[in-house]
Amino acid sequence: MEHNDMKTEEDRQITPLGIYVTLLGLVTVAFGMADILVWAGVSPGFQVGILAIAGDDFFRWAWGGFIVVCAGLFMLAGCTRVTSLQQSAKVVLGGVLVWLIAGTDIFARLCGAIPAGETSPAFFNSVSGFLAAFAPPYTPAVLLLPFTLGIVYLIRIHDTDDS
Repeated sequence: MEHNDMKTEEDRQITPLGIYVTLLGLVTVAFGMADILVWAGVSPGFQVGILAIAGDDFFRWAWGGFIVVCAGLFMLAGCTRVTSLQQSAKVVLGGVLVWLIAGTDIFARLCGAIPAGETSPAFFNSVSGFLAAFAPPYTPAVLLLPFTLGIVYLIRIHDTDDS
């Protein structure tokens, strides 16, 4: 078989899905780097609108930030020819990493919302107190979660593919 280093026209074609994945990957890397930098003490924790980065927990902010950076890098690695099976697998892996961190953030928020506060005589939180725990601000991974759901489209493309 002959090796050809020339890129075909299909390899150079820019698709809207590829642009979406590129932008999502860049934002994901930026959020992950912000997690790591805030944990490292470059900046104190901050809140902008519904986004909050606290940065005091090593495993959540340092390791979680590293995983989010890796997710963004996987998305960026797969953004060209995103409809091919190999490239879409990279993008899906990046999405799964974001889902993993967002899922742990949501689970932590859920577990923190069940018990009542220290000043309350009750053990369990009230319904309004429970629901109030899910109000903003949110972590970067939770904010990325709805935007990564578009990656499910890539899974659906290859659902019937026998590659």
